[in-house]
Order: sequence, then structure tokens, then C-alpha cells
Amino acid sequence: MPGVATHFVFGAKATRELLGTQGQFEVRCPPGPKADVYQRLATNILFLNGQRHSQQKNLMRPWFTRNHLKRYYDDMVSATAQMIGDWRGRETINIDDEMRLATLVMSSKTLYGQEARRGEQQLAGMMSDMIHMLFSPAAMIPVDLPGTPLRRLLTLMRQIDAELWREIERKREAGYSGLDILSGMAKVHDETPEELTRDELIGEAFTLFFAGHDTAAKALTWTFFLLAQHPEVAAELHEELDRELGGDPPSFDQIFALPVLDRVIKEALRVLTPTIAFGRVAATSTSILGYEIPEGSEVIYSPHILHKDPDVFEDPKRFDPNRWLTHKPGPYEYMPFGVGHRTCLGVSYGMTQLRLVVAMILQAYRLDVIAGTRIDIKSAVVIGPKKPLDMRVTPQDRRFGDSPAPVTGFIHDMVDLPNASA
Repeated sequence: MPGVATHFVFGAKATRELLGTQGQFEVRCPPGPKADVYQRLATNILFLNGQRHSQQKNLMRPWFTRNHLKRYYDDMVSATAQMIGDWRGRETINIDDEMRLATLVMSSKTLYGQEARRGEQQLAGMMSDMIHMLFSPAAMIPVDLPGTPLRRLLTLMRQIDAELWREIERKREAGYSGLDILSGMAKVHDETPEELTRDELIGEAFTLFFAGHDTAAKALTWTFFLLAQHPEVAAELHEELDRELGGDPPSFDQIFALPVLDRVIKEALRVLTPTIAFGRVAATSTSILGYEIPEGSEVIYSPHILHKDPDVFEDPKRFDPNRWLTHKPGPYEYMPFGVGHRTCLGVSYGMTQLRLVVAMILQAYRLDVIAGTRIDIKSAVVIGPKKPLDMRVTPQDRRFGDSPAPVTGFIHDMVDLPNASA
């Protein structure tokens, strides 16, 4: 189409015009293999528009209420306690791998009713592999022959598709009695397929895993890194946890009543926002702040860049949880879980995960980055460390100190780090 281009928007005003109204801009499925199985996995709430998007969101909302979240909470606590126990006697851990495993176990249990453990190729593990393969440049080469990356990707997608249906059959045989979300969705599909089609059931199951697993894992990785680099913040947070919890896991009600923890999580999500960019497509010819956007044009916006706007956040690359004592940004200035009618359904689920894991681990261990570690960035929808991020594990001794280990790498372009060599 003549005149079609890619546009980038920056700042709260432009973002509001892009996201604040329905109908002018739509989401589209990202490029992928031209295969029915990929289209099925991509038929989900992330890529639906208009009335169908609203219907799906209303259908799924009950599984993400506060009361429903309480039903998952004990499983989250158990998964975190298991991880903490596994660290006993270890000197170092790869924090990125450990957070991925912890959120994988939680997501497998609460979303699918499965037990996912280290070394097992469960459904959730296959999905994780697929996500990373999908955004591999090699998989974009349109050669579907034995041994090629595309053939491996398609094979994995078909295995996921088949395993999802086997899991749905198990839910049927059990009378949809599980507390997991997949049991509930499978029941809706069987009773009212016009509300949730077969393709939508598969697509939603896939998306729920990604939203509840990969993004949370990276958010936790960056939170522990930032706490290690800011020992005064870690000390203040530990003091609150020690005073209010005394070494125990927080109760469901307590998890929302720890103000220092709340500020730390909010600031970590701002400084190192896991989701770096999203796209929209102009459904009709329109404009943003007076700039013409032809129909069919792609428009890219970045929560990560939005959260570094110096007009909104003073000294934006500085990790300062106490800024949240007085600063209250608007919904189009701070949006780690989206905004408006496309706000993530799992925001309460995700924030509970983050608060719980940080609270339990910091009471049990002090985590420190190893001096001289190089930290560069990779991005496959979410941003994470390019190489393993090893951290030293010490049983909590309250010796947070005041001199964090110096690190190198691209991380210095993203956040100001005290006493760290560039």
C-alpha cells in the first residue's frame, strides 16, 4: 500500500493518542510460519480486536479476581519455598535461570494444573523453548526441510498443540474439577463453544503461560540485580520484611500491605521494564499529534522508553524506590502492565508473584553480583541478560554493606549504577 511506513511514538501525549481510543489502531499477529498450527497458537486475547477482544476479556476476567487469586497463593508459596531449599549449600546461582524455573513451576500449577520440575520437558517447558525459537533469526528463513530451524519450530508447535489437547481431555475426564485456569476454560469451550472456540482455547492457553512466566521471570531477575547494586535499598526492604514477617512467608493479605516492597517492585519495573516495545497497525488513515499515519502503517511504542522520560521521572536512570512516596505518574506515563482496555488481565497475579518471591528470598538469602560481571542485553519480546547472570548466595546475615560489586556491559546504558565501572 503506497505511503505505508513504520512510525515510532514517544511521550505520554502521543502514547495516549495511540492507545487511548479503540478502533483507530489494532493489534496484529507477529510474523511467523505460514502454518495452521501457528495461527491457532496466535489466536488469543493479545491479537484480537474490537468486540471479540472485549468478549474474551470479560470471559476470562473471573479467573483473575482477588478471590480467585487466593486459590493459587499456597502453590506460589510452595514453589518459592522449594527453590529456597534447593539453594541451601550452593555458593552461586544463575539468577535468570532460577527465576525462570520458579515462575515456570508456578505457571504450570496455577494455569495448567501440572507439576513442572527441573529437567522435565513438560508442556510449559516446550512453550518456553518455542517462544525463544520463534524470535530466532534462523527460524525466519522460509525453508521447511528436515534439520532446518523452521522444521524444528513447526515440530515443536505441533507437539504443543497436541499436548494441549491431551491436557484438555484430562480436564474433561476429571470433570473440570481442578483449580487451574485451563480446567475452567476447557469447561467454557465444551459448554458454549461460540464463546470460546477451539482455536481460541489453544491460543489463550499458550498466551497465559507466556504472560505468567517469561515476563515475571525477567522482572524478578532485574529486581534482584538492582537490589544487589543498591545495598541501602536492600537493607531498608529487609528491615520491613523482618519487622512485619519475622522470617515467615507473607500471608495473602500481608503481601499487599508492605509499602517498601511495593515501592521496590514498582521502581524495578520502571527502571528495567521487561517489555521493551509493542506495535499497533492503523486500521484507517489517522494522525497522532498532527502527524499523518496512513492506513496499514505500523506504529511502535515502548514502555521502556516511556518510563525513562525525564519530563515525568526526575533522574530517570536512577533506581530510587522512594520517588514513589510522592510521585504519582499518570496511566500513560507508567504502564508496566499496559493501559486502558488492554491492561493485562494478570496484573494482580503478576504483582503477587513478584512481591512474594522477593519477600521470601530476601529473608532467606543475601544475593550479590560477582565483581567484574559483564551484563549485556538480549530481547525476545522481553529483555533479559544476554549471558548467565551469576550471583553469590549467602544465608541472610544483614551485611548489605555500602559498596556494590562493579559490573561492565550495556547495562550501564540502561541504568545508573553506583560504584560500578562502565
